[in-house]
Amino acid sequence: METSYSGKPYFFVPMVSRADRRRALNRQNLLAADTFVGKLNVKIECMTPLHFGSGQLMFDESAKRFAQALLREDGHISLSGSSFKGMLRAVFEAVSESCVLNAPRALPIKVEGLSPCTSNSGLCPACSVFGRLSHKGKLTLSSFYTDAKPTIMSLPRLEQPFRTYPRPRGGERNPFTGNERLYYGKFRDVRGIAVAKMSKVDFFEKKKQEPRSGGSFYGRKFYKHSNNWDELSRQSGKGLYECLQKGTVLTGKIAYQGLMKDELGALLFALGLGWDKPIFHKLGYAKPAYLGSVQLTVESELLPRYEDAPIDAKKIAARYYDENKSSIEAAVCALAQEWSEIGDSKWVMQDGKYGY
Repeated sequence: METSYSGKPYFFVPMVSRADRRRALNRQNLLAADTFVGKLNVKIECMTPLHFGSGQLMFDESAKRFAQALLREDGHISLSGSSFKGMLRAVFEAVSESCVLNAPRALPIKVEGLSPCTSNSGLCPACSVFGRLSHKGKLTLSSFYTDAKPTIMSLPRLEQPFRTYPRPRGGERNPFTGNERLYYGKFRDVRGIAVAKMSKVDFFEKKKQEPRSGGSFYGRKFYKHSNNWDELSRQSGKGLYECLQKGTVLTGKIAYQGLMKDELGALLFALGLGWDKPIFHKLGYAKPAYLGSVQLTVESELLPRYEDAPIDAKKIAARYYDENKSSIEAAVCALAQEWSEIGDSKWVMQDGKYGY
């Protein structure tokens, strides 16, 4: 479907200029006096419906159809700690001087200074806290549980970026991602992304005039919040999904060990503490259809390893931002602009069908 960047359900967060790799591998069996050990009690409140699948089907008696079931443990609906951890790491990476783990190798893009960490003697903040191959992370997450009653919803079909666009004609091939105008480029403004407002055909005509090398990412991709999920759920002929309803609360815990002070600050900041306005996060399936908007509440049991005085988690998060503002301000502003409210973004209708 032909839409410009402004009509997409996602946005880009500018990346930092380099990864800070001054952290050496901490031995997991030792506790240092200048590191932190503690636990965070986290509540997840659904601001829009939420689905996280189990890979199993359930039969919906009212619709007489099968639906994708929510994940359960011992009969209780449970969001796995690994799913929450993945979401949290994505935000943590965006608001810290962390590397880019999954840059597509086939595309002519530059990530100088942000290539994945390869040595345990020089780890970026995200790899130090969340771990990497051959290095265990410093966080342990429980599952997040609720006994709330779910509902069955119809969800629209989600789209994938075209692998080749325009379509090959007369043997001519376009080997790169069809939606690359929305993901990276050379002739663009990171915040305005003017090229993203071009049509796909116009973009590729312009691209032919540019050298193949020298492109760069627009930024890290995140999804918008919107109250227009209900309009999309009423579209007929789509798949059925078991979802947690708006207002449902899940609870779980994050335990940490061996965090340095700036790592603890970045973790708390990524959870939403220390921002000028509260932010909402995105979890689960169908994020392009505006599902999975959640608000996190963090109750801390924070104690430095060898002190008795409790620590103010909000102050640590706010101090982290103040101390790192020069490098992460653009990313924080982009997230705050889109994530500080549940907006009114919506899919467009073309030829009687919704799409993005």
